[in-house]
Amino acid sequence: MFSPEATIHSARSSGRNPRRRQRKDSDSGRLHPQRKRSKLSDDSFASPSDAHANGNSSLLMNGHASSGDVDGSLVLVNMPVRDRKPPKRGIKDDASILLTKNDNYSVKKLPSFPAELSNSSIPFRAFTLPSAGFALALTSTHALAWDYTAPHVPTKTLTLPLPFGLKPSDPLPLGAVVRNGPTNEFGVLALAPSSGKITFWENVDSAETRSHFPQRHQGVDGSVGKLYSGEVITGLVDIEHAGYIIIFSSGRLAQLTLRDSQGRPSITVNALQTPSSSGGSFFSFTGFLGSTIRKAIASVKSRASTSKGQMEVIAATKNGVFRFWDLSWTGQQVFKKEVDMYTQIIQALEAGTAPELRGQHEAHILDFAIMEPEKEQGIVSLLVLVALSGRNSLDHSLLEIDLSGNAGMVSRAIPLRTLHETQLSKEPTGTLLLPYPGHTALVQLSGAIVVASVAEPEESPDAQLLSDSGRPSLPFQDTIYFRQDRHVHFSGYGLERNTRKDRQSSALVFVQGYGILHISTLPPATDDEQVGRHKVTARSKLEQATFFSTVPGNVIDFSIKSRYTFGQEETENAAEEISFGILSSSFDFIEKVAVPMEEQMSKRSDNLRNLISHLRSDYPPLSFKVTWQLLWNAEKLAAARQLWRVYEARLRDQEIHPDAYLERPLICDLVRNLHERYKTPIRPELGETDPVRQFFVKDIHHLEIILPWAWQTLRMFYIDKKDKTRAAVMQRLSEADDVVISTLETGVKFRVENIENYGLDPDSLRDGVLKPGKGYDLLPQFWTSTHNLVSCLRSLSDVGRNMAAENFEQGTREEQAMKIGRDNARMVKLCCQSHIERSQWMLEHSDPRKVDAGMKLRAEYDIKVQPLHIYGLLEIGLVTEAMNLAENYRDMPTLARLIWDEHRYLTHHKATTSSKMEEAECQVKLNRISERISRYFDTYGEDWAEAYYSRYIAEHKASRLFMKDIVNQTALTKFLRADPSRAKLSWINSVLREKDYKGAGAALFGTWKKQESNAWCKKVELSISKLSLLAQQQEAPSANDSEADLHFMAMFKKTTGESELSLDLDTVDPVQRLLSRAEEQLEYAGIQDKLYQRIQPIVSGALDSDSAIQLLIDEFGQGKLTDRPAHQQLLRQGFEDMINNRVMEPALLVDVLTLMTYEEGDAPRDALESNEFAFALRALALSWNDMDRTTRDSTLRIIWKRLLIRDDWAAMNTATFESDLKKQEHLAYTWAGWTYQNLLRMLEANSVFGVIRPGKVEDYIGAGCTNGELCIRFGSEDLRSPIINDNLADDEILQANIEKHGLVRWFDQAAVAAREFLEVEKERIAATTGVAAVQAAAGGNDDDMYDSESESASANAEASASDVFEGDDEQSGQDVEMQDDE
Repeated sequence: MFSPEATIHSARSSGRNPRRRQRKDSDSGRLHPQRKRSKLSDDSFASPSDAHANGNSSLLMNGHASSGDVDGSLVLVNMPVRDRKPPKRGIKDDASILLTKNDNYSVKKLPSFPAELSNSSIPFRAFTLPSAGFALALTSTHALAWDYTAPHVPTKTLTLPLPFGLKPSDPLPLGAVVRNGPTNEFGVLALAPSSGKITFWENVDSAETRSHFPQRHQGVDGSVGKLYSGEVITGLVDIEHAGYIIIFSSGRLAQLTLRDSQGRPSITVNALQTPSSSGGSFFSFTGFLGSTIRKAIASVKSRASTSKGQMEVIAATKNGVFRFWDLSWTGQQVFKKEVDMYTQIIQALEAGTAPELRGQHEAHILDFAIMEPEKEQGIVSLLVLVALSGRNSLDHSLLEIDLSGNAGMVSRAIPLRTLHETQLSKEPTGTLLLPYPGHTALVQLSGAIVVASVAEPEESPDAQLLSDSGRPSLPFQDTIYFRQDRHVHFSGYGLERNTRKDRQSSALVFVQGYGILHISTLPPATDDEQVGRHKVTARSKLEQATFFSTVPGNVIDFSIKSRYTFGQEETENAAEEISFGILSSSFDFIEKVAVPMEEQMSKRSDNLRNLISHLRSDYPPLSFKVTWQLLWNAEKLAAARQLWRVYEARLRDQEIHPDAYLERPLICDLVRNLHERYKTPIRPELGETDPVRQFFVKDIHHLEIILPWAWQTLRMFYIDKKDKTRAAVMQRLSEADDVVISTLETGVKFRVENIENYGLDPDSLRDGVLKPGKGYDLLPQFWTSTHNLVSCLRSLSDVGRNMAAENFEQGTREEQAMKIGRDNARMVKLCCQSHIERSQWMLEHSDPRKVDAGMKLRAEYDIKVQPLHIYGLLEIGLVTEAMNLAENYRDMPTLARLIWDEHRYLTHHKATTSSKMEEAECQVKLNRISERISRYFDTYGEDWAEAYYSRYIAEHKASRLFMKDIVNQTALTKFLRADPSRAKLSWINSVLREKDYKGAGAALFGTWKKQESNAWCKKVELSISKLSLLAQQQEAPSANDSEADLHFMAMFKKTTGESELSLDLDTVDPVQRLLSRAEEQLEYAGIQDKLYQRIQPIVSGALDSDSAIQLLIDEFGQGKLTDRPAHQQLLRQGFEDMINNRVMEPALLVDVLTLMTYEEGDAPRDALESNEFAFALRALALSWNDMDRTTRDSTLRIIWKRLLIRDDWAAMNTATFESDLKKQEHLAYTWAGWTYQNLLRMLEANSVFGVIRPGKVEDYIGAGCTNGELCIRFGSEDLRSPIINDNLADDEILQANIEKHGLVRWFDQAAVAAREFLEVEKERIAATTGVAAVQAAAGGNDDDMYDSESESASANAEASASDVFEGDDEQSGQDVEMQDDE
């Protein structure tokens, strides 16, 4: 309880003469003249040995000054001595650190903070006197005072030891900075919460003076008296001239004054009385019970009372009771009223709660503030911070409460919705700050500060439109979160009274171990301002995280996880705007003029890095397009930063060597030539004077626009020569290379190194270029491969290489020529990258025109750009760089060409040089080339083998492939076998090097089929193929047989169309099958030979090919062919192929054989005469598996149709025969009967001829008369139509023979006659020569097969002619369809 001395002193003070003039605080300052500043330094006095004895060195007396040792009670450390200057009103322009800023508020760290408290874990409580810019920090042992408005770290800090002797576990002292009237003199008040002891230093300046004179008193000590058990002091509230209000944990309140009636320092404590406490004294047990625990004080505030010279004190209990007193500086008090608002508060908070949940919550008053100005006279408006706790819930709100008389009402509720707590507090706590002019409240809750506008929303017809635009109905709210890892603890607060016209409000927040936070808020937004003033936006949060998250030592947490949710579209728009804003330096946070350019661009790079980091960690995933746009912006900034370094290096070098530069820097001309719409105008009034710097500060997002001007500027400079020297042109060219290379190389390098940081797949890039199919269709054009830039790179590469070579050869500007030459390899690489990137982008574009342009660009690149530019490096001696580029782009043909030419050059130089050193050097280089070649086989495999060995063929050095020093035999074998066009070389390799005879035979067999056009060569190749296959049968098995077998089967499948699955390898030998096929093709070639032998006598005397063909047409193309021009033309084409020794396709050979007309003699002149149709059928059967189904079926029907109209069936129908024998004999020797005899002989020799058996006569009508039959052979309709017309003419003859002349019956009888004739011949031969002759006849040669005197009947011809024509044999094992292999 309070001491009796304090109470008595209070009574004495109140009983003074009321007529005596009250002393003002300002009068006390005139009682003692101001002492001048001591000239003695701090070092003149030694620090007392007991300065840190927790203040126990002085004996304190209640209400009186202590007379202890001065050195033991006051320690001066850098104490500021204040001159008489006007009081400070706010924070100066200083070295404060901006921690965050947005459209509504800003937070900065003030620089003036004692070093003893910075980066320290020492707990303290802080108090301020904002009107004087003075701060006080109280630790358990000391009081520290300083000027917190100083622009830098305070050079002097007053440190006073506290005499309380507090333990570390005791609550920290409370205190205040006391101002002594209007003068610039200040005192310090300190109070121990656990003991109630009080110390008051009246004047800081006097304290310094008295430290030199121990006999002078320098402080006043006192006490609140005795405290209840467990009771502590929880608050000390400044009530201006009326002193201070002391708040006790028990709910008691007391007034503390620091001067007596005479204005002298004196500590007086008076209890505040309430009606409920009238039954007992303030310090009695009854009085203690009267202030029940339920009335624990939440907060106390004061304002000027309506009574003159009085201060109105308002106290709020945690359960919603508000009490009012009027207090004077003399200690007089008047209890005015008490208003219980708990019911209204709980009703206002539960207004939006479900009815069944109401009554389950409890409201807690945490703090309040008095709102200014008054709404109406007599009404006190309070802003109250309330916590509503329920089961597993805790919500905070700001309530506007209007108190009038003994009643009150809640006029407005503002829920704090932006605060998201991870854990619910067991006991709700919070602090409400409402700095002048009161438009924005700052609420400190659980490690965060909520910024909440309390301005009344304007009611207008636009309210609905405002809601539709996405603006919330509540005023602006946001929350400043603090980093959990910094364990932020708030040690005190201060409210500043800002009188500026901008109506900003500001408050101070002291953070233990960190410093002072200065929070400034702007006045409420008007309806016509941007959305960011009305609600928290993704852009606002991203801006803060981007620019302030990396501020050194920043305690603010910019993460939005589980705190804010933004849509993808809003996030993407914000990210793009911020990214472009950084590129254009459009933010106020970015220095534009004063800072060095390198530092400025470095900070912007950090900002972009922060932007993507926070986007990936806290925000919704960005679209592929936006992500790439952000990456491109970062690439441009990195590239521009490197370009600026090049520019500065150029300027420095020009200063050192002014004579070496004939022209000004190229970058200056690039900026000057750039169109005005791509440049930000210069504003000299802002310090902007350099156009080049202006571009790098604000316009680097147009980097892809300015780069092509490197070529255009050089081109115009070269065209406008006049008195320009070659040296000037070379200088400009060199600088153009520097500009382009430094920019693009840096941009691509940044892309490769940072693509994963942007959430993109690093494997989607190859050499810095996006791979095909990885999203080109979703992106706009790349800034590194615009149309103009691609053209620029190609031109600079060409011109640079040519000028470097020309100048070096002429011996002019050799050093610069060598530099340009060295740069050319990098230029070529950039040129290739840009072409690849642009062509791939265009090929995947949705616009067909761009796709066509992309195809052209890609073709141009593959043919002209890549190979020519890479190979061109050889001309300037950069063969190694050229090889490296060819390797990089896997350009094997160019790489092989480089290797070949370099090897040839070194070999020649080695052979012709007379210098042993040069010879040795050439040999070393040749060895390196050999090593490269070997390495390429391992690295690139078949691609390299294809290019390398193809070079031998292109250089007509194929014979060297079979020399012993060949690099890789396995690769050579694969190379030769890979392409049928190399089959002849493959045959040589297989025989000489691989000893694979059957593989050689198979390869050569496929050659004639797919490549060979010469008939004689075909026979030779088939013969050699057959010979190789026969040799294989004599070869002993080897270890490589398995590999050879695989190769053989692959070749077998290609040449025959058959595979292991279609063959029974147990019964069918593929080698034998291929041998049979070779023999069949040799037989086919033999038929063409016979035809050639027949026409050879006729054309032997011809002058040329045309005359030879005409002779043949005159001989074999007359008669009915004169009415068949298309057939005659087919015959002409066949004759042309024959006389030129071309391999004739089966259908054309059939046409020649079946369309030839001639005068028939008494006896055949050769084996072919009279057997043309038999040979046609035989050629068709031998080529059956090599023809498509449509063509071969059509050709077979055409053969039989032309055969059936060859005989004169009308004459046969009217002829008379002596006997049936004569009739049968006549029928057997008709064209139809004779051909049928030959067919039976072929069937007897080989069952493969079963596919050419005849069908019904009627089936041949329409053969070759449709486009479907001839479209494969004759692609053009102009060719098909005449042929169809001639075939239709043949149809008319066939139709007439069937209908008028009994062709069906006659052909049936001719077939029977042919069979009987063969039977008779068979019996006659058997009777005369025996069975051996029959067997010999069956195995005879082709010519014997067609002799009329030596034929044997076929066992397969036993069926009757009617069975043949009814088509029964089509269902046999020899069915055509069954043997079709297509």
